[in-house]
Amino acid sequence: MNVVQKYGGTSLDSLDKVRAVAEHIASFRKEGDGIVIVASAMGGTKDELISQAKQLGDNIPKRELDALLATGEQKTAALLAIALQNLGIPAVSMTGFQSGFITTDQHSKARIKEINTERVEQFLKEGKVVVIAGYQGISETGDITTLGNGGSDTTAVAIAAQLGWDCEIYTDVDAIFSTDPKIYPKARKLNRVTYDEMMQLSSGGAEILETRSVELAKKYKVKLFIGKSLESDKRKGTYVMDGSFYIEEMPVTGISISDDCSIYSLQGMKNDGTVIAELFQLLADHNINVDMISKQTYRDNTCTISFSCTDSQSEELDAALENSKILSEATLIKQSSLSIISLVGVGMATSPGVASKVFTTLAREGIVYYQITTSEISISVTVDSDEKIKAVVALCEAFGL
Repeated sequence: MNVVQKYGGTSLDSLDKVRAVAEHIASFRKEGDGIVIVASAMGGTKDELISQAKQLGDNIPKRELDALLATGEQKTAALLAIALQNLGIPAVSMTGFQSGFITTDQHSKARIKEINTERVEQFLKEGKVVVIAGYQGISETGDITTLGNGGSDTTAVAIAAQLGWDCEIYTDVDAIFSTDPKIYPKARKLNRVTYDEMMQLSSGGAEILETRSVELAKKYKVKLFIGKSLESDKRKGTYVMDGSFYIEEMPVTGISISDDCSIYSLQGMKNDGTVIAELFQLLADHNINVDMISKQTYRDNTCTISFSCTDSQSEELDAALENSKILSEATLIKQSSLSIISLVGVGMATSPGVASKVFTTLAREGIVYYQITTSEISISVTVDSDEKIKAVVALCEAFGL
């Protein structure tokens, strides 16, 4: 068996858990198996490291923060390799740099440019379990970089793609469910979802898998499995794969929730395209990820542009807009503390009436919604955050989720 396994921070947040993961790996490893483990930082490590940095001052350069945060995964990888060796399993830990991850130089949000797995493959040939520190790489100029939130998922899928192996993601949840069981306890466990569905669910707020990792899995046809740490029965988890298994049963597979959303509406903008281009160039220059873009055009050759972003990014955007000439030509209306509810399912493409049921259900419950976006396999609506639970429960009941 050749496999890449990734263990999340909650699965490795104490020495006892590190030892338990090592014992689990030892229990299934057989002679000749190729095993690569990707380790996240112990739970709470990132917050602790950031807190320590802040105690030294407010000026924390992103380059130094990347160098600091990367130590969290390096620590866990080394401890897990030590635990394996003490169980008689030959193992070696590797940093992102040592395992061949070359990235862009965008600190805290670097993207993988290439992976040189020569050293990893040499250790595998020697019969060793290779334990890689996730979330990190090195730029072409030699600086340590990190891959952003969920970067260890990306590390695991990327190395699996390079090796041509399957990838298993282990965390503290049993599987992927039709929605968050904490919000809707009757949520169904999903045995299988498609890459496209998982990407939509992840980008819509489902936190089990990072969106970039699913994109990589789809591009390189990496078979993904998501399950609970130390659980050996694969029937209890969820597989993410192509849509060849799809049978037309239910139009909606799941519902994701993304909190802390802000909607910006700029009214009275010139409808000549130039100001709009300047607006989105401003967003790009400040690395603001926008969603749910809409445009309304009026007879006086003006328009209203609306888009959403996270509340955390809105602070930076507010400052950027204040210093821009764009607001001198438009009126800004901002709504904060919103939630985006996304219904996802490949069955939507061939099932009429899904949108009608969504809007009828929300209207019946008296839930006001704002922006709406659709794709071939999703419908997303923005609601006030204090209405999200009511909306999710009603929609789950309506679609049998």
